Amino acid sequence: MAHQVSGRAYKTPAATQRVSLLKDDQISRITCESCHSDKPHAEGSKANDHTDKVACQTCHIPAFARALPTKMRWDWSSAGQKDAEGKPLKKKGPLGPLAYDGMKGDFTWAKDVKPQYQWFNGSMTNVMAYTKIDPSQPVTLAQAEGSPSEAGARIYPFKLHTGRQPYDKVNNTLVVPKLFGPPGSGAYWGDYDWNKAIGAGMAYVNLPYSGQYDWLETKYYFQISHMVAPKEKAVSCQECHTQQSRLNGIGGVYMPGRDFNRPLNYLGWGAAAAALLGVFLHGLGRAVARRKNGNQGQQD
Repeated sequence: MAHQVSGRAYKTPAATQRVSLLKDDQISRITCESCHSDKPHAEGSKANDHTDKVACQTCHIPAFARALPTKMRWDWSSAGQKDAEGKPLKKKGPLGPLAYDGMKGDFTWAKDVKPQYQWFNGSMTNVMAYTKIDPSQPVTLAQAEGSPSEAGARIYPFKLHTGRQPYDKVNNTLVVPKLFGPPGSGAYWGDYDWNKAIGAGMAYVNLPYSGQYDWLETKYYFQISHMVAPKEKAVSCQECHTQQSRLNGIGGVYMPGRDFNRPLNYLGWGAAAAALLGVFLHGLGRAVARRKNGNQGQQD
C-alpha cells in the first residue's frame, strides 16, 4: 500500500513540536496532492493538466450522501408544535430521519446530492453574533474565500445548507438563544418562548438584545472531502465541458464546451475547414495525377 499517511497520532507525526491550536490552525494542511502529487494520473493524461485550477475532490466526489441522507435545510421558525400528550411533536420523513421535531422545527433531507462549486483557498469567512447583517436577503454564515487569480485557490465542491433562524430585528445581528434548561429558566426547551430564550442566551454571552426578534434565511457552505468515489465513477469530461456544465457560474477560467468565444470559435472552425479543404485538394490532386499517368500509359 502506498498510503503512508502522517498524522498526530502516528509514529512519524506531521508535526514534531507541540503548538497551540490557534497557531496550529494557521499551518498548511494535508491535501490530496500531499500524497498523490500534482500529477496523480497516468503520464500524458489530460486530467493532470487540471490540478492547477481544479481540486481532486471536484472530480472524485460526483455526489455526496450516496449511502445515507444528509440534512440540507433546518427551519427553526416552525418549532413548538406538540402532540396530544403535550410532548414535542415528531414526524418521520420519506428518507427515514425526522422531517419535523417540535423541539427544533422542520428538516429537509436528501441523498445523492450534486455539490455546489466555488473557488477556495482554504479559508472561510464566518458571520459572528456581533456582525451586522442585512436581513432583507439570505445571510451566508460561512462563505469560501478564494479567486481565480490566487495561485493556491482551486475549484472545490461544497454542500450548501440552508436554514431559517432568529435574529435581532432592531440591532440587525444574529442571536444566541438558550435552548437547554428546566421550565422557568428561560430556556426554549423549558418554556417554548423564543423571546425569553433569546434574552437569556444573549445575556449569557454578554451581547445586547433589543427584545425584538424575527426570522431570516441563512446559507452555510461546507467544503467536501469525504465520500471519494471509486475512480470508475469520477465526474466525466462531458459533465463539465458542456453547456449544462456542473461548473456553470464558476468564472475566471475558460472551459471548452461550456464557454462561448466567437473569435476563438471562428478561428477553430476556420482551421478545421482549412484542414478539410487541404485533404480534399490533396486527394483531388492525386486522383488527377493518377488519371493523367494512366492516360499517358495507354498512349505509350
